[in-house]
Amino acid sequence: MTAAAAQWLTLQAASELLDVHPSTLRQWADRGRIRAYRTPGGHRRFAEGDVRALLAEPRSAELDLLLNAAVGRARLESSAGLLSAVGWYARFDESAKERHRQLGRMLMSVLVRYLAHPEDADRALEEARPIGCEYARLAAGSGLSLADSMRAFLHFQEVLAVSVSEVESVQQAPSGDLNRQVSGFVNEVLIAMVEEFGELAGT
Repeated sequence: MTAAAAQWLTLQAASELLDVHPSTLRQWADRGRIRAYRTPGGHRRFAEGDVRALLAEPRSAELDLLLNAAVGRARLESSAGLLSAVGWYARFDESAKERHRQLGRMLMSVLVRYLAHPEDADRALEEARPIGCEYARLAAGSGLSLADSMRAFLHFQEVLAVSVSEVESVQQAPSGDLNRQVSGFVNEVLIAMVEEFGELAGT
């Protein structure tokens, strides 16, 4: 591969670097938030410099704290083996476990943008709902029931709720404001997951 070619990333590689769902990155490209060009075969390519510039966009200290607290807590539980005895988690193979972690990080990234830019809340929810749908497909593909799929998602919600409490204890906003915003966001994603699961089950 030439040096010039190495400067361009595939849709999958760019979305993984940004920790966003590929559909989110497609929306950003369509709205002009990031440059993209199409190969003769119709595949999108993204300049690595543009991708890294998005990664460097400033966020508030409180939102950084929320993101780091939630991701850190999830990693701690995973590395400590705290989830190994949980029924739904045991149904995931290693590939599904890694994808579950990736989806959690993607969802956190969208949530941070949702909180940082309330004027674009609807767009953030548009980006978040496909992640909820993918949670459903991952769970169904691993043989989970709808109830266990919800338990898996609610576990993420519990991790997030603890992290929100930590942030609210140090930020200046009135207590409960952040929690209400986060709950509204997460509920929409959960609804998308349940609806997708129903479609997969043919109900």
